Amino acid sequence: MLIMSLSKLKLLIKYTLSYAELKAVRALLMCLMLCATSFAANADWYEATGQAAVRHGDVKSAKNRALQDAIKQTMLFAGANVASVQKMSQGLLIDDYTQIYAQGSVNQIEIIDESYRGNTVSITIRADIFADDEKCYSSEFSKKVAITQFPIQHWQDAKIGNLYGLEKELPRKIAAMFKGSGAIYPIAWLQKKLNVEMDFEQQGRVRHQMLDAVATQANAQFVMIGRISDLSFGDKTNGLMFWQDDLYERFFSMDIIIANALTNEVLYQNRFHTSAEWEYDKREEVNINSRQFWNKQYGKSIEELLADARNDILANLSCQQLQSKILSVRDGEQVHLNIGLGQGVAVGQEYRVSYRADVIDDNGNLLTNFVISPYRVRITQVYENSAIAESLDADFMNNVQVNDVIELKSWDDGW
Repeated sequence: MLIMSLSKLKLLIKYTLSYAELKAVRALLMCLMLCATSFAANADWYEATGQAAVRHGDVKSAKNRALQDAIKQTMLFAGANVASVQKMSQGLLIDDYTQIYAQGSVNQIEIIDESYRGNTVSITIRADIFADDEKCYSSEFSKKVAITQFPIQHWQDAKIGNLYGLEKELPRKIAAMFKGSGAIYPIAWLQKKLNVEMDFEQQGRVRHQMLDAVATQANAQFVMIGRISDLSFGDKTNGLMFWQDDLYERFFSMDIIIANALTNEVLYQNRFHTSAEWEYDKREEVNINSRQFWNKQYGKSIEELLADARNDILANLSCQQLQSKILSVRDGEQVHLNIGLGQGVAVGQEYRVSYRADVIDDNGNLLTNFVISPYRVRITQVYENSAIAESLDADFMNNVQVNDVIELKSWDDGW
């Protein structure tokens, strides 16, 4: 195939020409490849730049991490979803595996630029992605997630460096990373530090009262709770030269749970961990709100970990069903919903409705259940975080009341 031939030619040129010479022929190659891709049905080219810090002089590892970051970005932008672990082709990753959860498939990946600034590696790639046409309807809507404080599990570990401010700074950073993603509408709900220890000890269960309280105040469907579970120190990393200060490896781990507050279901739970050299004196206090802290190896490692967590969460939540609580019923004809422009709702959209009707099993456990109805609603007014919908079926208004939870489904979806 012409595409594959051009790819091999480009790789050959990359390793036989200088960078200046490579730039001179790149425009021609790009033109040829764009022409060639016009013959490939349903294939799209995506470009992204990934970055990673060089740790302990290990440039190869940093390049691989930067490459992984770029690949994940292209896959997510192309509508990727978590499904499998794939090994990238063309020999770009020889000993490393990139965890990509993809509905589509990666036909080809090319490194088109590689640069170094300080101790940061930047790699820009172009990926040829054959996306799956069958995307979930819910991925078109942003999921509103309330992100709470991340309490430090072992309080004494934060004393060195005075890292207690991470409890609020981490959720702020996570919220900032989600902004503009399209899939998640983040709300940093930092009013109160929650005691989440018992929630992390109960596998797959979170206190319903806590979820409801946070979701109600934040006007959100989903709630993210977290904790910082490790800030301890490891071994000394530098030599024993008498004029040097001792430098130590420092660990960082965080646990995350995301639950649907309208159904009380735990949808996501994971632990993330990393480590890096602690470049401060153990008696020195640091300002975790300063760019200086996040430019150090330890701060950069945490930011890279947060980016991994963001990608994993996006992949897991993209197809979660959009649900809404009915805030009020107007004149027996309209319902006021707590979703709006921020979630992708627009005037004129029509939805099929299912409503919550929980059941109790033989052991007395409350089981969430949604009943699919024949009713439809049409959006007539929309605001940032709320909307007004009119019923297209008179019987629907006779069966709805305030605080009912409804699911909004595409009328064209297969049932």
